Amino acid sequence: MIWSLLSVLACSKENPIKPEPAPPNRTIVYYLGADNSLYSESDDKIEALRVGFPGGDDHLVIYKDTRNESPELLEIYTDENGENQIRTTKTYSEQNSATGETFQQVLGDVQSLFPADSYGLILFSHASGWLPRGALLRPESTVRQMGITPIRTYTIAMDGSDELSLSEFAAVIPDHFFDFIAFEACFMAGIEVLYELKDKTDYILSSSAEIVSPGFLPVYSEALSLLYQPQPDLAGFAKAYFDFWNAQSGDYRSATVTVVSTSGLSLLANWANQYATEHVPEDNLPEIQHFDRYRNHRLFFDFSDYYGRKTNDEGRAKLKELLNTIVVYKAATPFFIPGQLGFQISNHSGITTYILQERFPKLNERYNELTWCKQTRHNP
Repeated sequence: MIWSLLSVLACSKENPIKPEPAPPNRTIVYYLGADNSLYSESDDKIEALRVGFPGGDDHLVIYKDTRNESPELLEIYTDENGENQIRTTKTYSEQNSATGETFQQVLGDVQSLFPADSYGLILFSHASGWLPRGALLRPESTVRQMGITPIRTYTIAMDGSDELSLSEFAAVIPDHFFDFIAFEACFMAGIEVLYELKDKTDYILSSSAEIVSPGFLPVYSEALSLLYQPQPDLAGFAKAYFDFWNAQSGDYRSATVTVVSTSGLSLLANWANQYATEHVPEDNLPEIQHFDRYRNHRLFFDFSDYYGRKTNDEGRAKLKELLNTIVVYKAATPFFIPGQLGFQISNHSGITTYILQERFPKLNERYNELTWCKQTRHNP
């Protein structure tokens, strides 16, 4: 009996039962670049994030730069009573949040103060995709012409009149640093943006069109926790956002959203080089699905609608197969702000593209500097 017991103890020593590994802890950075016309939304955004933070071993850090205030690094944490609270961990001297230098500094501070196994980024600011400063409104010069009282919508980031460029933003992010980047900002679903960031993050959540104010705010309290799951549920978060706006009425029933896996974007570039060889006349541009609301120009077109015209049946079939792999989730309302120079959405592949246009030679030059253009044979 004693011998048997010793044998059992010996076996248990040799083959100890291993506990389930703890899920990775995650730090999500909310980059609130609102030293611009969005400043009035800042407090409501922060409160919604406070309510939605699930707590535990995870971190939620907010870089807040708003009008007439010193920038701050805030932490949302759960106190001993189980209540979510907000505290300031660092106050910065006046700085421009729309520079790569500032963004890099903030990332460094976050890594130092809130180390984690994984990181996510939510970026809230004005945005205009890959476009150079001022090109959204005046592409020929690289006047906004909307309704008299336009519905409010949200460059990668803007501080006053300064804009953070795509290349500068990508350059300061270490490779494979983020599990995901979510853009609470307009026009960020362009292939130009996605390709520039493909080595920086695993997934990107973005919008082909503008984002109607107040953006993600209505879903943070219920859906933020999805981003803290061991495998961040970007598709679930995107669906919650879309379902909210799709349930609205009138012009407010306006939303596009996409979640893309960046691992397949190199294959998309290979496809473009092999199959996208047909010329699409510029006269055909009005037939192609667009996602912007300007009377005199179009800058954001549906990727599949355009590139599908540049190839044959075999190429279109392969493109569809590729996009089904790359685009994890996509959704769009039938119309987008129809009462204010809006448009019908008949084609929504989840990714947009710029198309070279003769009347925008300076913009075309800048476009050809992007990684997507350098690695694909771009035939307008």
